[in-house]
Amino acid sequence: MSGWNKLLPGLEINTEECIHSLEFATSQEAWEKLNEAFLRYDHVLFKHGAIANSGVAVVYNVFVKIRKAWVDPDFNYGRMFNYTETKWTSLLNNYIDFNKLDLLRSKIRVLGNKYTQNYNISYTFNNKHDNGKQCLLAATFSKRFQEDIPVITMVLRASEITKRLIFDFLLIQRMAEYVYGPDQSVQINIFATQMYGNCETLLMYDSYKPFKKVIKGVEKNAWIQQLTDVLYKFRNNPPEKFQSFKVFFRSYKVLRPDLFEYKPLLARDLLLEYDDIEYPEDCISYSQRKAYRRKLNKNKK
Repeated sequence: MSGWNKLLPGLEINTEECIHSLEFATSQEAWEKLNEAFLRYDHVLFKHGAIANSGVAVVYNVFVKIRKAWVDPDFNYGRMFNYTETKWTSLLNNYIDFNKLDLLRSKIRVLGNKYTQNYNISYTFNNKHDNGKQCLLAATFSKRFQEDIPVITMVLRASEITKRLIFDFLLIQRMAEYVYGPDQSVQINIFATQMYGNCETLLMYDSYKPFKKVIKGVEKNAWIQQLTDVLYKFRNNPPEKFQSFKVFFRSYKVLRPDLFEYKPLLARDLLLEYDDIEYPEDCISYSQRKAYRRKLNKNKK
């Protein structure tokens, strides 16, 4: 992967300040279309306020409206990214303070019982991990005048759009189900200071939809040629060539299912597990509450 971040000839470099405003039907569609736009070097994103080189593509100031928070229940995070359930547990432990989330849910229920027509209540994400980068900053739960569909507006410091964005989409969907119940449709608005993808991670999308199909009909440029070259290296080199770099090796394993097995990890199985247990005040994280439930069940038996 030599030459990483080298300027590619023929690509426009225009970081002029610009808001990219996009709208999609579902979270799943948003993830698909954003990844394909990055892979295709679509001018909708890259004409202004963006940059791409031999290693990474970045788009600044992205606003995304998603009419319904929905990730395909059969989306397989194990096959797509080699993720295990530990990854989901780590995400919840890092970002979710259940005491704060319970308080937010209670406030919204009280307001709902009063037939309040309008509210805006913010949840600030935790960031407990020692090496956490605070990608998720806040989510504001809103009810707007004369609208029946709640809106959750998320502010992101930055978002890696292939493997991380679809995980964050599922997280906010599960938060919405936790607060409003599983039958309530919810709109999501996302504002990200930047969205980015490096070549190696973007190519994981090939396992969802072949790269050749994504770029069909697109005029070749230096960016697409770079992606083509990297994909060729993944498919025609032994594992030893990539094991020194964790990011590259994860992509290699995803793109070489002939060499590496994976365990299924479906979106339908990744939950926040709502219940009516009264937890102690210091029982905040997902793992703590899971352990507390196990203890209760053991005592009942």
